[in-house]
Amino acid sequence: MKVTLLSGGTGGAKLATGMAAVLPATDLSIVVNTADDDEFWGLLVSPDIDAILYRLAGVFNAVSGFGVRNDTFAALDMLRTLGEDTWFQLGDRDIGMHLLRATLMRGGLRLTEAVAQIAHNLGIGVAVLPMSDDPVRTRMRTATGELSLQEWFVREHSRPPLLGIRFAGAEVARPAPEALTAIADADAVIVGPSNPIVSVDPILAVLGDSLDRERVTVISPIVGGRSLKGPTVEMLGQLGEEANAFGVARRYAGIAAGIVIDSVDADLREPIRALGMRVLVADTVMADAAGERRVAAALLQRIESTDGS
Repeated sequence: MKVTLLSGGTGGAKLATGMAAVLPATDLSIVVNTADDDEFWGLLVSPDIDAILYRLAGVFNAVSGFGVRNDTFAALDMLRTLGEDTWFQLGDRDIGMHLLRATLMRGGLRLTEAVAQIAHNLGIGVAVLPMSDDPVRTRMRTATGELSLQEWFVREHSRPPLLGIRFAGAEVARPAPEALTAIADADAVIVGPSNPIVSVDPILAVLGDSLDRERVTVISPIVGGRSLKGPTVEMLGQLGEEANAFGVARRYAGIAAGIVIDSVDADLREPIRALGMRVLVADTVMADAAGERRVAAALLQRIESTDGS
């Protein structure tokens, strides 16, 4: 079965590694959010893409939640000495990734092609595909002004209350051809348990029209009214949305025929079914590599063997 995973953020990246562990590499494609991307010191930083590459390569820093394990920060220390504001943490090995990506793109490669080259160099056989080769950037509207996502999330620690969000460039961005092909060829499209507002919505803004609802299953990133990582619940609440698995289902009902919710949210099964969605209740918490494989295998088995009802 060919599977395409739409991913961004921690939850999607964890599911990506689980899927890669239970599927042949040729049967899995991962379409990744690029609206988190930003430039620092002339280098394009792609947090969601890099998180997936580092996880698949087995070098991800799970302690900090970003970057490369056992990295050093000599370059950042030098920048600080030179008077630069270094609120965005880039490790030395991480900078090596960004330097190569910048070099490849200056040499004429599209972002998708540069990522494919880097994945190959890391020994990754799974297709890791940016949603677009054109720039899309998440902009957070707050009472103190508009901020980039990295400014709001990293520098300001998600403190300024949100008034709204926009995806600059999404209206003219073209889907990456490889991402379109992956979606068209997939037997199943899975929306990972990533933040629906800033990790998944940008992908849908660019590629949503290409999705066949009957082949789409989403995994709720909210378990028992809590997000396991990041400010998903707080963001939904600030924007006036219901911050639970039912609210997630209502968000995706138009593009996904099925949803996976955690067993602690089993009481929401019938209300979600009333939205016209198939519901799978399962343990969705991926605390470690074994959990990632377990959730991925259970999801794939259900998609293959039943209609999800």
